[in-house]
Amino acid sequence: MRIILFSFIFCSFDVIYSNYYEETKTQQATEEFEPVTMSVKNSLSKNINCDDFSLYALNCTTEAALLYDSSRMTPPIPSKLTDWCRAIKHLINCALDWKVECNVVSESHFNEDSIRGHIHVANNICDDELFQIRYMELSACIESSQDSWEVCYKSFKHTVEEQQNTTHEWTHYEVHFYLCCARARFRRCTLESLFEKATACSHLEAITLQKFSVIVSEGGVYQDCDRNMMYPNCPGGDPRPTHKLMSHLVTGNASLSNNNVWLLVFILYYLI
Repeated sequence: MRIILFSFIFCSFDVIYSNYYEETKTQQATEEFEPVTMSVKNSLSKNINCDDFSLYALNCTTEAALLYDSSRMTPPIPSKLTDWCRAIKHLINCALDWKVECNVVSESHFNEDSIRGHIHVANNICDDELFQIRYMELSACIESSQDSWEVCYKSFKHTVEEQQNTTHEWTHYEVHFYLCCARARFRRCTLESLFEKATACSHLEAITLQKFSVIVSEGGVYQDCDRNMMYPNCPGGDPRPTHKLMSHLVTGNASLSNNNVWLLVFILYYLI
């Protein structure tokens, strides 16, 4: 049996090939995220060659990379957000098309945690009109913070892939622990890069970009990291933001008082 994971990154769309057998399990959406529907509408046959899973997956990722062509692992600039979203949705559709056409005749399939993570990102970035309105204002903010953001993301990506490559059971308590530590560390890293370093971001713009970071981290580690997590035991210490940093985030400046609703939305995403 061959299972492929779509690795969600910003400069390309890689696939990790794993040759192993794992019993197919029914997975329930965790309470942390919105329900994810894995089915697709009835459509005409795609004429997929179900005997060549590797070639199909390679073609999918190549096509996605052509839709969003970037050499950086950074948030897409606002003018490229549509292309970025098209690439993500293309990967999702590829995986769901295979599920409909080939799962009955083939033991190979795409990793469903990875698919759910991509759907979560698409739902909360690409299909959220309010968020997109805010994101369109971030050109200068992204340009001024992308170098430090990219450092945070590369470290997160490396740690996540390292853990996922050690076992095929990502929800195993030890792997789950390290993945959640990595997710929290990435959020703190981007938070510090936006609120403790010199950038061109206004307070509200920094909040919007941090919300993007949070959603991306949830897409990369699509697990419940709130319950039964001993964050103080993470490698390197507790990766969660300090009280001082969170206080700065919440208080901001006087202009923030007109945007309390948006701030509340961010805090709900980040803390709950």
